[in-house]
Amino acid sequence: MMDPMMEVSRKTLEHWNPDGIITNVHLAHRGGVKDLSGVPVVGVGSFSHEQEAALDLPLVTSNHAAIGKMAARHFIGKGFKSFAFCGGTARTSWCEQRRVGFQQELEDNHFDLSVYEPDFGSKVIMPEAIASLAKWLKGLPKPAGVFAFFDGWARWILEACLLADLKVPQEVAVLGVDNDRWLCELSQPRLSSVDPNIATAGFMAAKILDGMLKGEKAPDLTTIDPVGVEERDSTDFMAFEESEVVFAVRYIREHSCDPISPSDVLAVTGMSNSTAHRKFMKELGHSIHAEIQRVQLERVKELLTTTNLSVTEVGEQAGFDNVRYFTKVFRDAFGCTPKHYRKTQGTAGV
Repeated sequence: MMDPMMEVSRKTLEHWNPDGIITNVHLAHRGGVKDLSGVPVVGVGSFSHEQEAALDLPLVTSNHAAIGKMAARHFIGKGFKSFAFCGGTARTSWCEQRRVGFQQELEDNHFDLSVYEPDFGSKVIMPEAIASLAKWLKGLPKPAGVFAFFDGWARWILEACLLADLKVPQEVAVLGVDNDRWLCELSQPRLSSVDPNIATAGFMAAKILDGMLKGEKAPDLTTIDPVGVEERDSTDFMAFEESEVVFAVRYIREHSCDPISPSDVLAVTGMSNSTAHRKFMKELGHSIHAEIQRVQLERVKELLTTTNLSVTEVGEQAGFDNVRYFTKVFRDAFGCTPKHYRKTQGTAGV
């Protein structure tokens, strides 16, 4: 590993005499990284068509639209009906892809989106940015689910809520991206964040480089799906109007992988089948069974990408007792088998 304090240049790289290089995609522009004769290079990071399309090297990047969609589903699943996106001052395509994914998922569920527009100069000064965010947040319908394009700006949003005397998460729930554990755990309140599955991105980059060293043709672009939302205090709130739905959804999330059935949910909530169906359709737009299955499938994706459990064991731990039925449900939801999903999105040898 190259010392991060060392200046990247062709001379320093040649001094290392590398067989291959994995580099941050933005560093590939500088220091002759991609110009070393006979040395294969793989770029990793947030891909921008405007900046990186001309690099002519294999790239591994996050599925930014999927990150946005996951953020939207997180808020929708908690009953929010007011949504906002903060892209800071970024104008890169990957930031825009996160917004588009977020907005598309909201529109598919018949919700609108408010987008933050900075009202200060191009130079970002923290106090000015936080004051600007506070003014914007005050004008949002409450409770609001606010998605920030990365954890740094999400933390500034938390500071802005404090400045604006807004309760988090009861009035403003905040979600970031990257799951930077130090930043998220030290935030007040602790920050929820989308985990973009960086470990798999690194594994895929190494796998591609290994293939290049063996003379294999590398894929031009490899996209990695996010693994899930690491929920902490900043989004730990149910915004449903119906108290029975709040209780039911919490019960489902705690017990769906036991497994449970819709009749179990009816038993603990005291709702009749018709009442539960009406209230779930009003608040979530789908049935109790669909919510149980949604939570189970999210657990499946997490286990497939972060463990070496067999597909059968993954299904069992997520509440499926029949592997054929489990495989069918997974394929219907994601368009591929669990094995194929693990092959393209998982990290071997976890």
